[in-house]
Amino acid sequence: MLQHIPPGLRNLIILIALMGMAQIALPNAGINPIHLYLFYPDSDLFKPWQLITHMFAHGGFTHFLFNVIALVSFGGIIEYKLGTRRFLMLYFISGLGAVLLHYISIGYEVYQITGSLFPNHEGFAHDISFGIQAGSKSVGYGPMLGASGAIYGIMAAFAFFYPNEEMVFLFIPYPIKAKYLVPIILGIDLIFGFTNLESDPFAHFAHLGGALAGFLTVKLWFRKWIRGNWR
Repeated sequence: MLQHIPPGLRNLIILIALMGMAQIALPNAGINPIHLYLFYPDSDLFKPWQLITHMFAHGGFTHFLFNVIALVSFGGIIEYKLGTRRFLMLYFISGLGAVLLHYISIGYEVYQITGSLFPNHEGFAHDISFGIQAGSKSVGYGPMLGASGAIYGIMAAFAFFYPNEEMVFLFIPYPIKAKYLVPIILGIDLIFGFTNLESDPFAHFAHLGGALAGFLTVKLWFRKWIRGNWR
C-alpha cells in the first residue's frame, strides 16, 4: 500500500510510526520518551532537538490515528501540487510556525505573572513538573507533541489551492467548501485558545501558528509561480 503514496508523505508516515514504536519501546529500556516532546525554552526539560522530534510523537493511539488520517487526506494532494521537496519544506515550516505561536502564547502568560519571559533561568521562579511556579500562580511549560501544527499548515495549503473543494468534517453531515470549513476550524481553535480551559489538552495556538505559517508559505511560493520564477 505504501508504494502508492508519494515519497514525501510516505516518509513522514514512516517516521511518525517509528516514533510511535520508540515511545512504546524506550520505557522498557529505562529511557523516558518525554525528552522527545516539546517544552518551553525556560524549562529544565527543554532540549533543542525537541523542536523537530515533537512533530512525530503522539499522545496515544487515537491522537496518532487522527493525525495520520488527516495527513494522508491532505498530504498526497499537496505533494502532487508542490513536489516532494516543497511539500516536506511546508511540513517543517508549518511545524515550526506552530512552535513559534505556541511559545508566544506561553511567554505572554509567563510574563504576566513574573515580569520575565525566562523566570526560571533568571531565578524569579522555579520549574515544577511541566510548568513554572511563581508564588501561588503557575503556568504550563509543556509538553507539546504531535503533527497537528504541521498538518494544519498542509490543510491551509489545501484550502489555498482548492478553495471550492467540498469536504466533510467529523459530525457535520454535509460537505462544506474548503474556503469555509478551514476558517471555521481555525475560528474554533481561536475561541478555545483564548478560553484557556484547564481540562483542554489541545495546543490551540500551535494549530493556528501552523495554519498561518503554511498559508503564508504557499502564498509566497504561488506568487513566484505566477511570475515564472518557480524552481
